[in-house]
Amino acid sequence: MTAPTQNDLDKSDASALATSATADELERLKLAEEVLSLARDRKRNTSRWALISQALVSVLAVAGMLINAYQGASARAQQAVQRQADNDRWNKEFQRAMRADKYRAFFETSVLATDPGNPDKRLVGYALLQEFVVDDDYNSKATLMLEESLAQELRGDARNGLDEAHRNAVLAIVSALSESTDCHALERASRSIDRVARRHATAADTAETTEIFSIYVRRLVGRAAMVCRTMKDLDQVRRPLVETLMKFPEIGGMTGKPTMVEANTHLASLLIEACRDELSLTGGNECAQLVGKYVELCNQPATAAAKDDQPGCAAIKAAAPSLTPPPAPAPTPAPEP
Repeated sequence: MTAPTQNDLDKSDASALATSATADELERLKLAEEVLSLARDRKRNTSRWALISQALVSVLAVAGMLINAYQGASARAQQAVQRQADNDRWNKEFQRAMRADKYRAFFETSVLATDPGNPDKRLVGYALLQEFVVDDDYNSKATLMLEESLAQELRGDARNGLDEAHRNAVLAIVSALSESTDCHALERASRSIDRVARRHATAADTAETTEIFSIYVRRLVGRAAMVCRTMKDLDQVRRPLVETLMKFPEIGGMTGKPTMVEANTHLASLLIEACRDELSLTGGNECAQLVGKYVELCNQPATAAAKDDQPGCAAIKAAAPSLTPPPAPAPTPAPEP
């Protein structure tokens, strides 16, 4: 292509181009332009497909990441569900094993407590039954077994009284019955005093029955003062003892025919006496806490309005300061070197 023709193309001057270029040059120029145009179109199409391919690859990569994230989250969720299922299964198995062990322990303890020929084994069984008296699942079973055991220990020749082994067994049984933290369970245990009353009606052994009755007062009434929430609940526990005392006043050191108020008051006095004996022997016991709880029950508004409880409460409040154990002496400082 000549220089004039190139100048005319650069200026886009069609008239000058028609004058300076021959027909053959224009034809070849046209063909060249068409070839260049086709080349540009092909390059443009190739670039478009490359961009589409890159975009498609990017989309697939993002989709893969999302799928991986979803699969990971799904796997973690399934693992969490599986772990929870495993934990639930092991917890159920653990609870089942605990129940089986407890049942086995109760069975073995009951064998000890009902051994007819070995009083020492029975004594151990009664002591071990304390653990089941506290247990809500076995309270009723243990209480029933202890009540029946009490009847067995009191059965025999009433004319000769209880020997040392049977007396210790009765103390262990009443102590076990008093271990419950349920006021209603203590009420049921208190009703077992009727077995003692029946023996007393047959044997008329006042000294023996008095000793057993004092154990009932100290263990059951004392325990009820600590766990019952109202004086009305405490009264339900002591009611069988009060009624027995009204029927057999001699077992509590009373004479005549005491009224319910007098029997309630005397029961409080017996509790104070038992606590004083413990304090003199051991120098420290739970009686200070027991009397404090009893005073709290006495100070309730409903108790203040009940005339039946006022004399007994007055006796408990008057005795409270004397039932507090003396403070421990301060340690003597070591001499300086």
